[in-house]
Amino acid sequence: MTENTKNTTEILEVNKRQKEFYNSEATNKKNFATAIWSKIRNGVLKDFRSKFDISNRVYEEHKIWLGNLSSKKVLDLGCLRGNALSMYMAENALEYVGIDLSDIAITSLQKKIEKMECRNAKAIAVDFLSPDFKHTNFDIIYAYGVLHHFENFDLLIAKLNEKLSKNGVIISYDPLETSWPIKILRTLYRPFQSDKDWEWPFSKKTLFKIEKNFKIEEIKGILGRSKYGIVLNFLPISNVYKQKKIAELIENDWNCLTIQQVYPCMHATLLLRKI
Repeated sequence: MTENTKNTTEILEVNKRQKEFYNSEATNKKNFATAIWSKIRNGVLKDFRSKFDISNRVYEEHKIWLGNLSSKKVLDLGCLRGNALSMYMAENALEYVGIDLSDIAITSLQKKIEKMECRNAKAIAVDFLSPDFKHTNFDIIYAYGVLHHFENFDLLIAKLNEKLSKNGVIISYDPLETSWPIKILRTLYRPFQSDKDWEWPFSKKTLFKIEKNFKIEEIKGILGRSKYGIVLNFLPISNVYKQKKIAELIENDWNCLTIQQVYPCMHATLLLRKI
């Protein structure tokens, strides 16, 4: 057995557990620490992103990056029940394939596709790394919150390049652990994390591999120095000043020009082109 085959086999086994985790999510099988983090992520952080329209801004930017889909074959990687742009892509792409490990989630997405009568779209429950996934030659791979689920990033890069068409692009959105405050928090949390086997936020090393293997056409930072605006928001000072200052910080994060400038951020979204 070659080293690559061994690595793939090990990852496929981890992904079986990941499938069980997402299939059982509705029954609240997260441990206490993971549940607490979920509440923070879907509470204070979500409210902050919503108040300053950060999430919608990301999706709107992705729409721009997607461009005219009428002649494009699109892979919606790790889409679960469908993310914010899944149906948009399914309706407008020449061909749309949504895949996820969770067969329960994919069944739900397939029903949406059939309801919208998207004849050139389908949802498949399959592992991206599995030989069972035979589709290839994608013009766009859309991966919202997915690429950081692969511990062996070299293997992922090889598979992405295998599945992309010539000059194809990847649109990604993933968490980072490139700043010391976030790295420390994640290190303290990790021993208690129920989904730690497939949660690998991008490190500086990961970003270097991305930069080496793809052309980075666009990079946007989210919740860099602006994350401290969450604390600023609670201070008893002028609302006008707070909103102005937080807006400035958000713009500074968003308008990154280099990989290094995104290091302070909690998340980054990237437009990558196959070399």
